[in-house]
Amino acid sequence: MLAIYTRLSKEDNKSTSINNQQREGVKFASKLKTTYKLYNEGEGISGGAEIKDRPQLFLLLQDIRNNLITSVWFRNQNRLERSNATYFIFTEECKKYNVDIYFNDVKFDYNNAQDNLFGTIKSALNQYQKDLQSAQTKRTLRDNILEGKVWSIVAYGYKSDNGYLKIDDKEAEIVKQIYSWSLQGIGTDTIADRLNKKGVVSRKGGLFRSSVIMSIIKNSIYKGKRLYSGEYFDCDAIVTEDYWQQVNDNLKNNRNNSGKKVEYKYLLKGIIKCGECGRNYYGHKRLSGKDNTYKCSSKRHKDLKCNNRGINIDFIEDLIWGQLFVKKEFLNAYKLFIRSNSLSQNVSKLNKCIKETEKEIETNNKKVDRVLDQLLDDDYSLEIKQKLNNKIKQITQQTSDLKLLLTNYYKDLKLYTKTDIIDLTSLKNIRFNKANFNTKQNLIKEFIQSVNVYFDFDLNNYYIKINFNVKAMQPFVYRAPFNKKYALKINDFTLKDFTKIDKEEVIDNLILFYPNKILPKKIDFKINLNEYNYFLKHF
Repeated sequence: MLAIYTRLSKEDNKSTSINNQQREGVKFASKLKTTYKLYNEGEGISGGAEIKDRPQLFLLLQDIRNNLITSVWFRNQNRLERSNATYFIFTEECKKYNVDIYFNDVKFDYNNAQDNLFGTIKSALNQYQKDLQSAQTKRTLRDNILEGKVWSIVAYGYKSDNGYLKIDDKEAEIVKQIYSWSLQGIGTDTIADRLNKKGVVSRKGGLFRSSVIMSIIKNSIYKGKRLYSGEYFDCDAIVTEDYWQQVNDNLKNNRNNSGKKVEYKYLLKGIIKCGECGRNYYGHKRLSGKDNTYKCSSKRHKDLKCNNRGINIDFIEDLIWGQLFVKKEFLNAYKLFIRSNSLSQNVSKLNKCIKETEKEIETNNKKVDRVLDQLLDDDYSLEIKQKLNNKIKQITQQTSDLKLLLTNYYKDLKLYTKTDIIDLTSLKNIRFNKANFNTKQNLIKEFIQSVNVYFDFDLNNYYIKINFNVKAMQPFVYRAPFNKKYALKINDFTLKDFTKIDKEEVIDNLILFYPNKILPKKIDFKINLNEYNYFLKHF
């Protein structure tokens, strides 16, 4: 298959438009009598950007490594890169996987010293052109600022008047009000709330945030000093320089005087997430102990609506560390996963599927070639040629479906490679019940990808889903009734289990977590079919 890569920088002229590039690439694919796939990077993507910052070029490299691409077409070498590093990496990968490269319909010869020399020279010239354009752009911007012109987004309180920076009288009054409130000792959160309640919109048309208020107070543009590239330029001021300094010096006095600051450590920081909106949970503790919860970060912003309930910090941390590591539930489950998943058998099956699918793709490509040969025959009527075109489309669609299937096979194959088997020998010498905070946190982050917390208000239950860093390993799901001090692992339950359970029946042989308490001989559970339906829906 031929890959057609297209890209357009801001500085490119109209003749290099995406449509023109695609049209020429498709025409070349027809000339080669081959199928093609478009990789359109779009407009505004610089050729000097790294490969990781160019999603379509990165995807193209992945497809090359998966043997899905046999040749690549660029309108010119500068569509590929304006960076020596990108040129070297891409050409070396193509050479490694026997992929032909075409620049402007001309095949690049890896073994031709002259081609390699010219390619390197062109790459250096592309790099030079990019650097030159960057320097020219910076110089132009500086000249524009000296003339009082605007660039990018204009700061709140100012406007663009025929391209020149001017004070917006209405917004300037808001800026003055912000400075006045701040000098009165009012915090940035309160200032933002006041403006939002008044219906004042920020520069981007949204609500004001504490961070936006702080940036307005600290921005030197309001005292008549415009900062660009480490250099200050004079502009119209909204407040005097002395007043600006007075307000900024007063910021430290606006902080709440809450006594000695206590630093809390949160074991699940960065991995515990809201199961409803997907945002991170953050830890929140008070010295009084009244508030000791992981909460959805949406709670910090009044306009963000997420009703998911927070969860007790001690409870969830004890569950993760005590159950999965001290009681070794994770370790035991991982060993069972390895035993029950015959890696070599799975790999063998996938390789067989891959081989069969690749054969089908090759057969389809030959079919397309035969139909294309028929299309070149002038003796056929337009009606027959139309049928042949439809046949090509049908085969091409089948091939596209097969390639998608092939990609999924390769992804599955990657899940079962032996490189994904983790080494548990490092855990043998760890005394889990005596481990310090850093040891606990490092181990949790090494083996656990995320902890997702859901709360069902109808059933008054938490559902805690623990995703592991072990690929293809099923997550754990715990059910924890609100205000109860136990959790029950439920993802091994079947519909039969749930229908058998009476309201007050004691369930034996279940993985039960009961932190910081002496476990009673019996605990009564209330489980019903609605919980199973909730489990199916969410997990």
